[in-house]
Amino acid sequence: MFAVTSHSRIVITAVFLIKLLLLGIFDHAHAFHHEPIFGQLSSLDDLNFSFVPPEDSGQPQTNRAGGRRNQFCNSSTPTLAPTLVIPSTSNGITTVERPTILAYLPQTSAQQAFLTLEDEQNHLVYNATVALPESKGIVRFTIPDTAPALELEKDYQISLAIVCDVVLDPNDPVLEGWIKRIELDADLAAQQAQLTELETAALYANNGIWFDAVATLADLRQSQADNPDVLAAWAELLQSVELEIIQDADILNNLHMDHSAAE
Repeated sequence: MFAVTSHSRIVITAVFLIKLLLLGIFDHAHAFHHEPIFGQLSSLDDLNFSFVPPEDSGQPQTNRAGGRRNQFCNSSTPTLAPTLVIPSTSNGITTVERPTILAYLPQTSAQQAFLTLEDEQNHLVYNATVALPESKGIVRFTIPDTAPALELEKDYQISLAIVCDVVLDPNDPVLEGWIKRIELDADLAAQQAQLTELETAALYANNGIWFDAVATLADLRQSQADNPDVLAAWAELLQSVELEIIQDADILNNLHMDHSAAE
């Protein structure tokens, strides 16, 4: 369907070239290490959606687009820069084997992106070519069932490279972050089973489980766009990690991914 798909070897090579060029920006050797801090919701009638980060150390500290283009595949610089929807530390945790990753993308002439997951040893775990929407907004990338499950207590680097032309170029913008899968505490799992989706999002946020909290609220915001409680929860979560600049952006449908697992 797309030219990049037929040049997968070229694309993968280009991604690793980009990584070498960006070593001065992203500390590839450091991933976050922490023990999650779990707690109980104080009251289901007074939900708090502010993100409470877990203890961590040594993680990368940037969530900006790499590459050397001043514009986002366009003739002018966008008002809002492309960014992963992730705290400023550029890392987060999840409890699911194949999580959903969110990114804000301004309107662009680019038609596709290249998503990769690598472990701490730079081994490719998963890669996919993604068809980009024509409109700006928050896009969702859900790792499919055909991809390897994230292993518990392992750090993985997320890379989203935007393909400005036919083939990925080292100058194309790249977004990077880290993700770790943990096992949900037994007490929290028992509590979660009794909660609504909105309450579950609060539980995740209060316990530092970023990817699950933001994915749950993004789904609710799209399906219940007129629900004031959902809108307020979404705004509170993003404001708590200084991403309020994108809180009014449209939530777009999950993107189609021409995926392949690493061999």
